[in-house]
Amino acid sequence: MKYGILGDIHGNLEALEAVLKKAEECGVERYVCIGDIVGYNANPHECIEVVRNLPHDGIVRGNHDEYVSNSRDLLGFNPQAASAVRWTRDQLSAEEHRWLANLPFKLFIRPDVGPRFQIVHATLDNPDKWGYIFDRFSAEACMRYQASDVCFFGHTHTPMCFIRNDDISQEYYEEIQVLPNHKYLVNVGSVGQPRDGNPQAALVVYDTGANKIQLHRVDYDIEKCQRKIHEAGLPERLSERLSIGR
Repeated sequence: MKYGILGDIHGNLEALEAVLKKAEECGVERYVCIGDIVGYNANPHECIEVVRNLPHDGIVRGNHDEYVSNSRDLLGFNPQAASAVRWTRDQLSAEEHRWLANLPFKLFIRPDVGPRFQIVHATLDNPDKWGYIFDRFSAEACMRYQASDVCFFGHTHTPMCFIRNDDISQEYYEEIQVLPNHKYLVNVGSVGQPRDGNPQAALVVYDTGANKIQLHRVDYDIEKCQRKIHEAGLPERLSERLSIGR
């Protein structure tokens, strides 16, 4: 079974459509989403509709999904992110707000073929506190709660893999062969707002039969997405960062 693992789409319809085309070329059969469908970019409604209608086995809640779906204060958000959350709240229907609010924080995925795996937006140890996994130490805290060989997460918008055998190693990846007696905590990067210096959208394909994980980077129409940000009156910084992947 080939899964497309989507994360941090953030209302970027152009990037989402591009990675779905790539996923089809790769033979993806099912999808999961590790959260933050909305925020930052100008097509939250459209991205929700696309993701909901995919043949998917699970979608979890991200912090932007959480705050868009309620009216809580945005004290932990920078001014640009907070502005985008407030704008996005006004774009969605009451039903879409409820749908986002009811997404789970973490899930086990049980494929027809191959081992089960986990998905979470931020961390398994405190999935509703929105902590970040940047290094081996934060990865170790999360992996104590990892009950599967593979867990996919996001939140930092930076592809990275933490591997636990006797110790925990940290590495950038393009392809991972999952080995017995190892645990893999895999950041899938971002579809809609990459931050690793590469502006291409990120897509991860997990072949559960072969137990192989592949990271794909995909070109998309950045300028079209930027025009939409400008036309929506969203902060210009959100447009500028798409060109540089930061």
